[in-house]
Amino acid sequence: MSDKIFKNNVLLFAEVIIPDLQDNKLIQEALFKNFSQLLNQLEYQADSKVKMLVKVIEFLSVVYHFKAFNKLTYSKRKVFINRLFQLPVAKIVAGLTGLRSLVLISYYGLEEVVSKINSNSVK
Repeated sequence: MSDKIFKNNVLLFAEVIIPDLQDNKLIQEALFKNFSQLLNQLEYQADSKVKMLVKVIEFLSVVYHFKAFNKLTYSKRKVFINRLFQLPVAKIVAGLTGLRSLVLISYYGLEEVVSKINSNSVK
């Protein structure tokens, strides 16, 4: 899987977890920058495990929908990802939970998001 496809699939996954990312390229780029930095700081070979999980998501998308993950509509991606969290395969669910955590940490680490949260809490 190329770096471009990996990035695109991570961002498509992230949109399911954080709907505010849809059509917001600036925040998506910042999120992926944070995500990449976090990934590089994780334990030995964690980045290859995350890349393998993204490949598994892509593979299962083709198995379940006969379409690549990036070809699914937002609503189909949302249903698909939610279904994956219900799989009886603990390693996949654990991996998805870890990926979701990385995405959330990457998002809530953005200055724009922190500022937005702070301005909303003052009101």
